[in-house]
Parts: sequence; structure tokens; C-alpha cells
Amino acid sequence: MRPLVYHEPWAGIAFFATFAVWAIGELVLQVRTSTDESDRSRIWMIAGSVAGLVVAFAAAGADPHLPGPGWLPVAVGLALMVAGMALRAWSVRTLGRFFTVTVDVTDDQRVVDSGPYALLRHPSYTGMLIVYLGIGAALDSWITLIATPVPLLLAILERIGHEERMLHQGLGPAYAAYARRTKRLVPLLW
Repeated sequence: MRPLVYHEPWAGIAFFATFAVWAIGELVLQVRTSTDESDRSRIWMIAGSVAGLVVAFAAAGADPHLPGPGWLPVAVGLALMVAGMALRAWSVRTLGRFFTVTVDVTDDQRVVDSGPYALLRHPSYTGMLIVYLGIGAALDSWITLIATPVPLLLAILERIGHEERMLHQGLGPAYAAYARRTKRLVPLLW
């Protein structure tokens, strides 16, 4: 059986409207904050993002399904998507003009350690991964839940390596001290 978002109108409207808001927001970020078209890590991020979505929709509703009634995966998925979008938006807003979808360090850049950056060095990536978990959950399959974020996670891990090298080089000891007291993606863990 296909997931509820494909055969129940209320579930489909809620899921695809939330998905559209997220997709439009990401497109706006790509257009407004890209500063270096030669940044290869941006290409990996786009490829990882698209690959995760292909996996999600190709495996939607595959067996085994998530536990509970059919509406539960949709509700959990939507909650995760909204939470991930909120974390990403908060992260972008906190960084302000220093946020770009390409990896750049400006001459006047400083370490931002407020808001979500008080705990995590890359909360906007955490927000993206939460959105992808939500998409996977809403599509009601263990396969989509687990596999949807994997391509994006691989791209993010590559991106973090590149980004942290640039930030250590550009911001020096201030960034090194910040990196020692914060985690990368998951509070208290990593």
C-alpha cells in the first residue's frame, strides 16, 4: 500500500504544502546567499540533497511500514519537517550576513556562538537532516526513514571537513576555542 500522503487528501495536502514551503525556502537560500560558484562542496550538497529525495520518493510506502496507524507517520514526519525548518531558519537568521550556501570567510567575519551556535557548530545542517528524517517518516517506510537522510549526511560530512578547514584558517584561535567547546551536528554527542 502506498503511504497515506498519496491516498488521503488531508495528509497529501499537509505533506506536500510543507514540502513546498521547505523547497521554496531552500531555493531562495541558494539564490540569495551563493557567493562562490566554484565551491565544489556546494555541488556535493545539492547532489546529496537531490539523491536523498529520489530515494525517499522511490521507496515511499515500501515494506516494512512504520508502526502505528497510518496517520502517525505523517504526523511525526510533519512535526520533524517543521522542527528542522525552524532550526535551519533560526541558524540562518543567527548567522545573518555571514550565512552563505558556499563556504566563504570574509575579512570582517567573527565566530558566532549565540542561538543554536551555542551548542552546535553546524545547526543549519542538523536542521536539514531533521527535515529529511521527517520526509522519510511521512512516507511511511523504514527504508525511507533510514535511507532518505544518508546521501545528504554523506555530503554534509564532506562539507563540514571543508568548512572547518576554512574557518580554522580564516578565524584562527577564536574558531579553535569555539570548536573545542561545541559539537558539530548532535548536541552532547558529535
